[in-house]
Amino acid sequence: MRYFCYRLLPAFSVALALCGCGALDRRPDSALSEGVLRASADASVEPSHEIRPADRDTADTGVKPSRNTGPADQRFILHLHVFGLSYHPDRKGTRLQHLDNELNVGFGLGYKFHNDARGEANVETGFFKDSGRNWAKFAGGGYQFKLGDRWRLGADLLAIQSPTYNYGHSFIAPIPRLTYNFDAVKLNATYIPKVQRYNAFAAYAIYLTIPLMK
Repeated sequence: MRYFCYRLLPAFSVALALCGCGALDRRPDSALSEGVLRASADASVEPSHEIRPADRDTADTGVKPSRNTGPADQRFILHLHVFGLSYHPDRKGTRLQHLDNELNVGFGLGYKFHNDARGEANVETGFFKDSGRNWAKFAGGGYQFKLGDRWRLGADLLAIQSPTYNYGHSFIAPIPRLTYNFDAVKLNATYIPKVQRYNAFAAYAIYLTIPLMK
């Protein structure tokens, strides 16, 4: 009894005093409980899938893979030339010298080795029945500038051999060429100028080019 009065009673009194002042308040346990309850409440709420304005703008204007519109296209393309018709402005002179053939049947092959936004380059060879009804053979290369999506304008530098021209000797000549591309077929128009010794009469000619292989 004396031990209780002298030892435990003062300690119990101090404990009661501290409880009355709030020093032994159990708020930490309460705060912990509130934290657990709040975390549970937050976890029970399902995440919203609504697109925020910033996300919507990103979705609407997202960067898409750009199409390859680079200027260079190095695919090799093989063409078949189908000749052709011609017209001689000097009707009388060509008749007198028997150089009035205007049905220039023949074939050729063209090989396009360069194609970019500016133009196309090719090499070609072939043969056709010329104005003097002889077989003319040619080989060379050319370049055409692109004028929009369909039109091409340029020239071919050709080595030509025929008994009709230059006394049968081979020669090299630039031949201007205008082309319209129909996709399935191309229509070409050329002009062969009058050059004494090489070509006695000027002529206009047209022929077709058919793509064979890409």
